[in-house]
Amino acid sequence: MLDLAERGHAPARHVDGWRLERDRVRRYIESDLWSEERGSYVMKAGTDALDCGVLLAGRRGYGDPSGKRMTGTINAFRRELSAGGPLLYRYSGMQGEENAFLACSFWLVEALALAGRRNEAAETMDGMVSLANDLGLYSEEIETETHEMRGTSPRASHT
Repeated sequence: MLDLAERGHAPARHVDGWRLERDRVRRYIESDLWSEERGSYVMKAGTDALDCGVLLAGRRGYGDPSGKRMTGTINAFRRELSAGGPLLYRYSGMQGEENAFLACSFWLVEALALAGRRNEAAETMDGMVSLANDLGLYSEEIETETHEMRGTSPRASHT
């Protein structure tokens, strides 16, 4: 709404309050959801657990997609949530409990591209294309060993 109001497409009477709240949320994220030890954003305050949803930050206009913090976050996800090849687990601790969550790999492709890491993005995308079914579709999840599709299929998302 703030963006709409600033462009004159929505009433501006609450703009000052929205700016204050936006800045308060940003301070919380940068202080309580950043792990110096990991060099990464984390799932929630007080934990070092990772959540691939953070890869969507660049798309949403949060921070510098090629900055130190997002670069560290991308690297941590690739290192700690890897399910082999281009595949990622959705959250920390899912290894052995769930299959790889395919949307995460596409979020990774976008995050890498926004960070200027185009070769890595292309390599990851090529790996994902090779995993599509005979119709070029994906399910929600994929088994990491057999690459059999699991869950909702075909998977479509507005994100």
